[in-house]
Amino acid sequence: MGDSLARYAELIIRTGINLQPGQSVRIGAELAHRGLVRQLAAHAYQAGARYVQVDWQDSLTIKQRLLHGKPDDLTFFPEYEVVRHQEMVDDGWARIALVGPEAPDAYDDVDPSAMRTANSARAKALKFYMQAMMANHQQWCVAGAVTPAWAAKVFPDLPAHEAEAQLWNVIYHTCRINTPDPVAAWSAHDRRLKAAVQFMTDHKIQGVRFVDRETDADGKPRTDLTVWLTAHPQWIGAAAATPAGITFFPNMPTEEIFSTPDANRTEGYAWLSKPAFPFEREVRNARFVFEKGQVVSYTAEVGQNVLDQYFEIEGTRRLGEVALVDVRSPVNQADVVFYETLYDENAACHIAFGQAYPDGVVNGNSLSEDELTALGVNKSDAHQDVMIGTASMDVIGLCANGDTVPVMNQGQFVDAIAAG
Repeated sequence: MGDSLARYAELIIRTGINLQPGQSVRIGAELAHRGLVRQLAAHAYQAGARYVQVDWQDSLTIKQRLLHGKPDDLTFFPEYEVVRHQEMVDDGWARIALVGPEAPDAYDDVDPSAMRTANSARAKALKFYMQAMMANHQQWCVAGAVTPAWAAKVFPDLPAHEAEAQLWNVIYHTCRINTPDPVAAWSAHDRRLKAAVQFMTDHKIQGVRFVDRETDADGKPRTDLTVWLTAHPQWIGAAAATPAGITFFPNMPTEEIFSTPDANRTEGYAWLSKPAFPFEREVRNARFVFEKGQVVSYTAEVGQNVLDQYFEIEGTRRLGEVALVDVRSPVNQADVVFYETLYDENAACHIAFGQAYPDGVVNGNSLSEDELTALGVNKSDAHQDVMIGTASMDVIGLCANGDTVPVMNQGQFVDAIAAG
């Protein structure tokens, strides 16, 4: 595994964040990720990094505050954290966020309202940092790192060592590490996703309708959701770029193309096809009903109280993202539930509740907040992806001239897109 781990770390540094000589980098990681973190640090310094800052996180320590901290104290967020994050923005630090829980079920007995309070305090204090990332002011990349507990959750029927090896193999496969030239493989993948983006642009698609061929007991589609985009939509896929033109990949793996909805114009209903994890608490078999862009009702077989707390955050009842993912993606072909949004969102079409990406609007990163709001770009202190795609899902493109065009049939991009 050593050679593959080194290749993976090098890919994240050289292609994921495309670290520039003299640039500093921040790595967010759990304690169990230390093997990959050390490789990342080594490759970052070899690439000319000025400084590597590792922010270690431990969910079991965080949990103690949520369980035993005074309610009023959960709103506290130290000023020094604001200052250092501001320095990272001002100085153009790249960011790597490693995901893969060391204790996947750590927060199962934590009151979701406590998590909402603490998360909201942090989000409000660091809103400028989140906005800088979402506007691609500097490079950032989210990538996975295997932990024993996460591997056991994904592959519960395998012995521990086999589960870990299997999950690493899946990560390496979905990130194209096992190809002769991973960098070239990512360049080719980028071109394929950009071809799908070009199709959406060429057809002037202003909205998408998701219709699942599978039906509920009432005979209606499990999902029938129409998501309209802003007046100046821009579809995005794979590589992004900073204002200085430095390309990078925000997610590794990535299989989606996405755009920014008009927060006032989503209609219909959607069924959750994979678990979602607001506040790192599981939500399963949920259904959401939209009117005039807003969730007006929702139910969940598991996690109803989690959704209750999540939707208390301003702006979370409206959409900030709509994304298309072909079911032939290597992530989906792994045929497992990852219990980790980075992977599950790259296995299925999805929507996101909350903060929107400004680059889903033409020239969006150069517009003011007021200009973005006027276009219907959603604002919130949270952003939560939820998966709605299935192998029985059709997606219809709604064109600016009133025409419609098939985009996906039974979860697969139409031939005109796939051929690109």
